[in-house]
Amino acid sequence: MSGTLFEHIEKAWSADAGGYDRAIQKQLSNKKDVKHWQDELQLVLGEKPLHVLDVGCGPGFFTIMLARLKHNVTSVDGAEGMVKRARINIKKEAANTKIYKSDAVLLDKEKEGSLDAIVSRDVVWTLYDPEKAFIRWKNLLKTDGKIVIYDGDYRRDRSSLRYHVLKLSSGLITLLMEGKPRKKQQHSSVGNGFEQLPMIRHKRPQYDQELLLKAGFSKVEVTKDCFRNSPLRLEFWRYGYQGKKFRVIAYK
Repeated sequence: MSGTLFEHIEKAWSADAGGYDRAIQKQLSNKKDVKHWQDELQLVLGEKPLHVLDVGCGPGFFTIMLARLKHNVTSVDGAEGMVKRARINIKKEAANTKIYKSDAVLLDKEKEGSLDAIVSRDVVWTLYDPEKAFIRWKNLLKTDGKIVIYDGDYRRDRSSLRYHVLKLSSGLITLLMEGKPRKKQQHSSVGNGFEQLPMIRHKRPQYDQELLLKAGFSKVEVTKDCFRNSPLRLEFWRYGYQGKKFRVIAYK
């Protein structure tokens, strides 16, 4: 089941890779976004160059941010379409990074005890077996390593007033900015496997903390993602309906 589910989900992400690539191109040209993420990643990782794994790298935004901070970056994504886009973007950046296609739960090409940090953005909610993934990620870390997760309580509370108000605002803003309704994405289609994902059935980030402690991490810190949750940002009104964002740091 997990293998089939993984294939369905990664096929959808590959189909949506072009849209996500356009989104990160806008981020890369937005000085405030770039500054925020470079400051944020420097805050959580420190200034010393580390060996960092960017899990579920998508078209490569975090990979580029990490490379600019002089980290030794390896990037993986399970969707071939995302890996292709990331390779193009990394080449444009002239970043010296390693990237390849891999299942984020298994990561069978990485060596145990080899990484200083693992980072991910909006990836954990898509894992078909997050408990297994967290155990694997912990084993890949050095003794004093950490994982840093940026994610959201996605695909929950769709009957709430907040969801409907933000969903309506998202549609109107897209129509005004682009002159046409937003194109339906493959990962939003019914019956593609996303409804089977474990994380969308639990309240987050509480469930993340529970699984991370169960996996053997010594300490887990949870904070709100004030930047992405801010109604002062246009992106909030475009994508806030998806769920409240948060950051989790787990220490080995």
